[in-house]
Amino acid sequence: MVLSRSWYLAFEPRPDARLRLYCLPCAGGGASMFRTWAARLPDWIELRAVRLPGRQGRHREPAFTDADTAVAALLDGLADDLTEDYAFFGHSMGALLAYRMTRELVRTGGPLPRLVAAASWPPVGAAATTMPDPAAGEEEFAEDVRRLGGVPDEILADPAVFRAVLPMLRADFALCRSYSYRPGPPLDLPVIAMGGERDWVTPPDLMRTWAPESTDFRGLHLYPGGHFFLREEEPALVDLVVRTIESVDSPSSAVG
Repeated sequence: MVLSRSWYLAFEPRPDARLRLYCLPCAGGGASMFRTWAARLPDWIELRAVRLPGRQGRHREPAFTDADTAVAALLDGLADDLTEDYAFFGHSMGALLAYRMTRELVRTGGPLPRLVAAASWPPVGAAATTMPDPAAGEEEFAEDVRRLGGVPDEILADPAVFRAVLPMLRADFALCRSYSYRPGPPLDLPVIAMGGERDWVTPPDLMRTWAPESTDFRGLHLYPGGHFFLREEEPALVDLVVRTIESVDSPSSAVG
């Protein structure tokens, strides 16, 4: 049974779990990208895949086009749920949102996550030139999306299907391009970073900028592959996240 709420899906509801893991998707992605994660988690962690507007079950709603609006809406929508122990995992745009949400919770004195796990997005952001231009014509935009990867070829090859997801894709990349780094004191909570060794959008050198963002940095972990390495490395990635959550009360160290 899938538990569906306005802002998240729990593919395997675990009401007795002692921690909720909120997973935020990449640009062009949705809650379904985390469907297979739930079965890989121990019983004491409940996976909650964040549902963003503009896609899947919320496709009739307009997608966010700027980071600040998205963060405010997410924190408002999840306000009643972030009162229990929880952690964030985000991939690319999802990591951007998780990081900015955590910064806003620090600013407002809200309940903080036990861990922020960030994949394929550095706190300093990515160069706009590495991302598709949301204002580009359809053919140019489609080619840039194909070059980036992440969107299945069958969607890109079918003009009708591609046009159906085009507004969401344009909005997501507008959101990513709207992001600007706002320096602040290191987060007083554990942070772990993950990246692809061949990622040219957010390469390892950029991902290393996570280190000064936390007083308890748990290391940068690199995997074979590019920006979307997590598809091939899902078992290892989930295992790393679980082991890091288990160790958050231990002295700061990289989880090997």
